[in-house]
Amino acid sequence: MDGISKAARVGQMIIGVVYLVAGALKTWEPVLFYWEAIPYVQMLGIVEWEIASAAAKAAIALGPIEFVLGWALLLNWQPRLCLPVATVLMAAFTALTAKAWYMGASIDCGCFGALVERGPGEAAIEDGAMLAVLLFAWWGMRRSANAAPAAGRPNWWGMGGVPVWPRTNRLVLGAFVVGLAVGGGRFFPELERIQQSDLKSGVRLSGLALEGVDVDLMQGEYLLELFSPTCVHCQNAVPKMNALAQDPQLPRLIALTKHALDSPDMADFKKRLQPRFDIATISQTDFFRLTFGHGYPRLAYIADGVVQQVWEHNYMPTQARLRNIAGS
Repeated sequence: MDGISKAARVGQMIIGVVYLVAGALKTWEPVLFYWEAIPYVQMLGIVEWEIASAAAKAAIALGPIEFVLGWALLLNWQPRLCLPVATVLMAAFTALTAKAWYMGASIDCGCFGALVERGPGEAAIEDGAMLAVLLFAWWGMRRSANAAPAAGRPNWWGMGGVPVWPRTNRLVLGAFVVGLAVGGGRFFPELERIQQSDLKSGVRLSGLALEGVDVDLMQGEYLLELFSPTCVHCQNAVPKMNALAQDPQLPRLIALTKHALDSPDMADFKKRLQPRFDIATISQTDFFRLTFGHGYPRLAYIADGVVQQVWEHNYMPTQARLRNIAGS
């Protein structure tokens, strides 16, 4: 087996690990992936909510598919089938993220769930590089199709198109069953959570990346406000939010918005209303999933990343009530 074929096999294994990790994260956090899939579905022209939601739910199957595809690439199971499938799938990911990048969309990649937060531009470049590796692996592995594997030894180089171990079939099939079971078990009980947005008591706010404020929401207590600088209700709530932010008995207040901190709307908001609280930018995807079906402003009290209570714009708690809750 020559060096080119070996390099192709190494590339195949690397992409296998990438698919394995990405699939495992999507499978473990299907609700987060659902919200990240919504803007990509709408970007394809599916704007009616019921259809877009159904398409995003169907996209959750990508988690178990990527999970088993990762194992298949890593263990050289059915390479004549799995390498083309992995390549076509990566080409589709590259096209979607490139389109989002071209449109200037401020949406999450969704590739690695809460593990890595990336914009469409970063994802498009990385997906393009992995697509090139897959094409090379697909071409290079064909060079070893006639090479005979050593008898009685693991076939890690994938010679002859044979899997690493004789029982690889069972492992790959088992991975697919486990992926479907875990993904379904973690998604279907959360259908009500999807209908009520992702800001709900008991939900852990995973995958939430803040720009402009250096905090770890997974540690400590915080008050989070979801707002827009152009929203009248949000503007009217500034005096109350200022009072909450300056109360030493309350957790730190951080206001989250999808607007860039240097945008004209934000500059006008700060100039006119003089907010005394921290403001951070989150992606459009995160803002949508935290306000869906409710509007804004919304206020939440979280402890170690878990939502404890949520209040809507028409039923904000009093300062005394918040003190009791935070001190309990």
